[in-house]
Amino acid sequence: MVARSALETTNACNIYRSLKPELETPVTERSRIELKAEGSFLYLTIKADDIVSMRSSLNTWLRLIQVAYEVSSLKEAASY
Repeated sequence: MVARSALETTNACNIYRSLKPELETPVTERSRIELKAEGSFLYLTIKADDIVSMRSSLNTWLRLIQVAYEVSSLKEAASY
């Protein structure tokens, strides 16, 4: 199973840099994560062995991206 997401945001590089350490240590052997930033897009690819692992990985990574986006947005707002 493969799930691909393309997320557009002006914070793509900041989000990628903040989540890069999470990519270095896999949580499970049942799924593989790829994350990359290109311009204003953040690309997330999840490959999973089964539907349960896919759901869990999607929930985890979409939430991590959301939190990184919110923190990055707060940082921008605070610098004004």
